[in-house]
Amino acid sequence: MILVLLGSFGLVVGTAVAFVLVHRRHLRQWRRQNRSIDQLARVTSARRRMLAFPLPSRWMAVRSANTALIRGALGDVAPAAAWSDALSRAPERSLFVSAPVEGWTLVIGGAVPDPVLDIDAAYRFLVDLSREVGEVQFYASDRVLNFHAWARVRDGRVTRGYAWAGDTLWNEGRATLDERLLGLRAREYGAEMPVPRYGETSPEQTNAERVPLLARRWGIDFATASELLLQAEGVARGGDDFEGRG
Repeated sequence: MILVLLGSFGLVVGTAVAFVLVHRRHLRQWRRQNRSIDQLARVTSARRRMLAFPLPSRWMAVRSANTALIRGALGDVAPAAAWSDALSRAPERSLFVSAPVEGWTLVIGGAVPDPVLDIDAAYRFLVDLSREVGEVQFYASDRVLNFHAWARVRDGRVTRGYAWAGDTLWNEGRATLDERLLGLRAREYGAEMPVPRYGETSPEQTNAERVPLLARRWGIDFATASELLLQAEGVARGGDDFEGRG
């Protein structure tokens, strides 16, 4: 009887190990196939394409083309302005709402919540806004300090939220397939930071650099949308010399 039980246990363990190995192999193959299709997923900091406008440190993408609804839900927003003006000035306590782009609306400005200053306030802001307008996505990336965040909220429910600023401020929901394919690493609350080896890129730096890629996969690429908005305004591109594509 003991031998039968041990044999059954060994069979279960062996099956589980085989399943994990097959799953990991399948995920690696998926990543390779995905990167062969999506050129942006292979971009590194040394080979990043440069654009003629800045990428904001924080922005939101709303899955709606109803500009009036979004402006009403946000409340205190700046008067309608050209997207080129919004990109260049964005005062501290203002919100700028873009024209719709392929069913999405971008929101930038100093009044976009900063999880570093108050993660609870940022959480409430996103949840309350999503109850009014539907799906809201939030992104933040500081490539100097490597602080970063991303969130997807639908109808007042957080499906995924992560923010890191020296420590994990927010980690809610399961990591999405897109995060895994991009190699994004989310740390648990209170996780200790390992000392990086010489020449090694930390997960936090990689995360901060690839936030725009996640935005592209989740819904809309900020750089491409901004290009379309600027073209619609008749603003000529000033060359490929401003970082932002991610």
